[in-house]
Amino acid sequence: MKKLALVLLIVFAVSMVAATQEPSIYATTLYVEKVYPTTFGYRIDYRRQNSLMLATSYLPLEWFGGAAAKARLVYADDLAVPFINIFWRDAEITHVVLYVQRNMNHLSWGRLPQSDDLQARFDLEAPEFQF
Repeated sequence: MKKLALVLLIVFAVSMVAATQEPSIYATTLYVEKVYPTTFGYRIDYRRQNSLMLATSYLPLEWFGGAAAKARLVYADDLAVPFINIFWRDAEITHVVLYVQRNMNHLSWGRLPQSDDLQARFDLEAPEFQF
């Protein structure tokens, strides 16, 4: 009986230590004003947290699709979209989920003219977000 009590005490102590450690993955949601699809990826204009100011980020097309995709595009018919969920670990973005309106004629979709400058903006290792 004493061995069982000791084992239970050890299991309880280990679980308490594990529960007090901070999670290794963090997530945040940013509300998107406009999504601009291009042949290089998606430009998104979003609201910064606790601010009325807009910021812009570029999501390269290489992040979408494939076995090791870092981004996922989700189409929805909901008043809450568009928005983006950003997940990171150790100050590095691990993946993003971009929720967009299914109807491409919705006001949240925009169009950008193709240019060489536009392609250079998508040539990055990881998208940058301002919070």
